[in-house]
Amino acid sequence: MRVRASSLYLLTTCLRLVAAQSSTSPNLTALYGPGLSSGAEIVYSMDPDYSADITPRWNLYDAPTYYGAIKPATEADVQHVVKVSVQSNISFLATGRGHGSTSTLAALHGIDIDLGNFRTIDLDAENNKLTVGGSVNFSQLFEPLNNAGKMLPFGNSRCVGLLGASMGGTVGYLQGVLGLGVDYLDSVRLVTATGDLVEASKTNNSELFWGIQGAGHNFGIVTSATFHLHDNVNGGMLTSMDLLYPGSANTTIYEALKSYDDDIPDELTLNVASAYNATSGQGVIVVNVVWFGPEDELTQHIQPFLAAGPESNDTKTVQWTDWWTVANFGGYNSPTASDCVDGQYFNSYALDIKNTDPAVLTAVFNDIVEFSQANPGFSGSFGIDRYPEAVTMSVPSGETAYAYRDTKSQVTFQSYYGSNSTLNNAADTLFKTARSAVQATSGFDQLAVYVNFAHGDEGPAIWYSPEKLDNLTRLKRKWDPTELFSFYQPVPLYYP
Repeated sequence: MRVRASSLYLLTTCLRLVAAQSSTSPNLTALYGPGLSSGAEIVYSMDPDYSADITPRWNLYDAPTYYGAIKPATEADVQHVVKVSVQSNISFLATGRGHGSTSTLAALHGIDIDLGNFRTIDLDAENNKLTVGGSVNFSQLFEPLNNAGKMLPFGNSRCVGLLGASMGGTVGYLQGVLGLGVDYLDSVRLVTATGDLVEASKTNNSELFWGIQGAGHNFGIVTSATFHLHDNVNGGMLTSMDLLYPGSANTTIYEALKSYDDDIPDELTLNVASAYNATSGQGVIVVNVVWFGPEDELTQHIQPFLAAGPESNDTKTVQWTDWWTVANFGGYNSPTASDCVDGQYFNSYALDIKNTDPAVLTAVFNDIVEFSQANPGFSGSFGIDRYPEAVTMSVPSGETAYAYRDTKSQVTFQSYYGSNSTLNNAADTLFKTARSAVQATSGFDQLAVYVNFAHGDEGPAIWYSPEKLDNLTRLKRKWDPTELFSFYQPVPLYYP
């Protein structure tokens, strides 16, 4: 019997929550110990050293709950843990750098397969190849890539795991000149639902590899992956410019942003962050400009923002690996300042857009400022990142499972907060309302969202698009028919 994807998603989520509430803690040592290598570790969640031995989780919002963690030292260890978990009916989640923030993870109550020992880097600059372990993050690659004169698409948060981001797509400040990170993925080694270790590439398990390129979290545990590299653009240098504006300029800024809807140089990225200044009680807007070209040519490409009369202009030309250091967004809820702080309460909603509507964005800005004024404990931001899409769209849509190549801007609504559930519930309502308002004029017929930015309430047709979901469900039935890998934006077994 086929079940509609939305119904199956809700049903399986409820079943996992029920299982979590009724489970008793198993003896992990007795179950998993026999068969593990000497370098592997078993750590219980109640152990005093748990937080020190296990990769810390970045976000505490809708977090999974664990009996404990297995920290494998070899691929054979990962295979063993998967097989024992299946035999013992214990749910598991493989984690690399702990940055997953979707609410779908809250359905997990089981064990953490911590890949913290898989941080190897093998760079072959002569052949433009990079092979990394499953837990390598972006910042680990700064020095080796830059020294070799090479680049790879990274996201906007330096502490995020390379593979977790790449399997979803990897969007970010390098997208205009390099395209998506998923398009640089050449092959992966992964442990499947049967505990087998397989390789997937365009020539080996090619259909599986297609699914991994956009929905990879659904098909196995990736222990390592190989990427091809790009030579440094502009000699590896970029210009980062922070322009600060009062909140009263918001409509002017959004009109300036709209002027780039149909024409933007590949070398230019525009990050527009709207936040709240608690001291002045007013909203503020920061435009971070990223330019991969000669610094003296930048101003001719950003005249609409300069004409808007910024209150300050902080411009620096640095190596591309130093963007996180110099782009501080005026200090207002900068993604470059909070991305490496573990144990936060972080709540986020997002959507993709192809059309910028200044009137709608102004209304959303005003609503968030008003909410901030009424709720002193709220620390939130509203961001629009305009990434040139030409290089991304040069790869045919059917080449990968990545859903939305024609996206022009990523819109995000984010808040960092304490354990104040009342405030968080109110912020949920605020962000959902804002998301719906922006979607209505987004240029997409339905809500579209980059899977790694999704809140978790959207459903598989939104994460992966109806066009890609039919093939993804077929792959899911083949490679994960018992839905072991279904805690992160799960692909259903059937659609529709």
